[in-house]
Amino acid sequence: MLKPNLWTIRRCGLVALAFLHIAVTRGLHGTFGVFYVALLEAFGWSRGATAGAISLLIVSEGLAFPFAGSLTDRLGPRRTLILGGSALALGLGLSATVSSIWELYLWMGILTALGLSLIGMVPHVAILSREFSQYRGRALGLAWSGGGLGILLLVPFAQIMINNWGWSWAYVGLAAVTATVVIPPVLVLFGREGPARPERPGGRNSDPAEWTVRQALRNSTFWLLFASRVLASIGNQIVITHQIAHAVDMGYPKLFAASIFGLMGVVSVFGRFLFGYLTDIIKGETVFMWVQLVSLVGILSLLALHDNSSPWLLYTYALFYGLGQGSRALVLSTISADLFLGTSFGAIYGYFTLSVGLGGGFGAWLGGFVHDVTESYSAAFLLAMFCAVVSTIGVWLSKVAAKAR
Repeated sequence: MLKPNLWTIRRCGLVALAFLHIAVTRGLHGTFGVFYVALLEAFGWSRGATAGAISLLIVSEGLAFPFAGSLTDRLGPRRTLILGGSALALGLGLSATVSSIWELYLWMGILTALGLSLIGMVPHVAILSREFSQYRGRALGLAWSGGGLGILLLVPFAQIMINNWGWSWAYVGLAAVTATVVIPPVLVLFGREGPARPERPGGRNSDPAEWTVRQALRNSTFWLLFASRVLASIGNQIVITHQIAHAVDMGYPKLFAASIFGLMGVVSVFGRFLFGYLTDIIKGETVFMWVQLVSLVGILSLLALHDNSSPWLLYTYALFYGLGQGSRALVLSTISADLFLGTSFGAIYGYFTLSVGLGGGFGAWLGGFVHDVTESYSAAFLLAMFCAVVSTIGVWLSKVAAKAR
């Protein structure tokens, strides 16, 4: 048994590592909107086809989540995270060499996606949920706030590199950053032996029986949460993938648009910590409703943007959508840990987050497709709002099903 002070230091280290890795993964997701515009200009591909690469990445990442969870349960965090960091750096580096759409689909849509899944939310939610039986929401909120910092730093950084050196060298730069900041901290924190086996977890609402993957996949509460997260991911990815393209279409400079959405990342830091804290003191479904409400205000602001004469609408969007950005996943992760935590939680959570890939991948493509058909993002953003509302209803229904179990 570790001494209490060393145990506390270790827990802080785990939160810090999750913060760093989530900063990288969410920041990279944020840069895809910047590269989307650059690739459209470089190759002249249709918006639907180009957004399809982002859709494939999100779907592939989602399909790899169960694998990431199972790997974390069986091999431990050290090997899983090192493998993920290596795959991510390699995928980004090879993305710099693309000259055709199929190469973009292969290197970014599949290899980069695998790396993102193996260092992302699935292994870290599994690690932190087992370590923190109390204050779980706050621990996850601190870790998730890294996503805001990643967006703040990497989105403008990617745009600056593209402006100065082109999209290809920008991918090389991101690959170098990833290799430098992702892998070494894992080696330092986990060492050769890996982490000590955590104490048996116990959530606020966790079932005393040990959940297996098969039991979870046969449970109606699981599937209601799964469907809610699919819808939330569809709506979110419609907005996130096409936000910069929409602002540029309205006449705003690319770097200004990227900076605005970097500001959204700063706001999301406070939002994730706030909503993470709230999940420790009030019902998760109530917190999720508030997350979606502030997000709806943000989408309305983006929807009201018709030209470049109202930059305050972009700032309003950054404020309100930023508060909700990332907090959806945080709150849903806390709810799922409360319900399904156990020694197989990594794999269960991996299957749960498969919903992110399915919904997000479809949403990224859907936004581009709707724009190609209507020549506007208005209908796409209205669809995003509809998804947010229905997903909120689904979360409430899942809690009703859990109580009836």
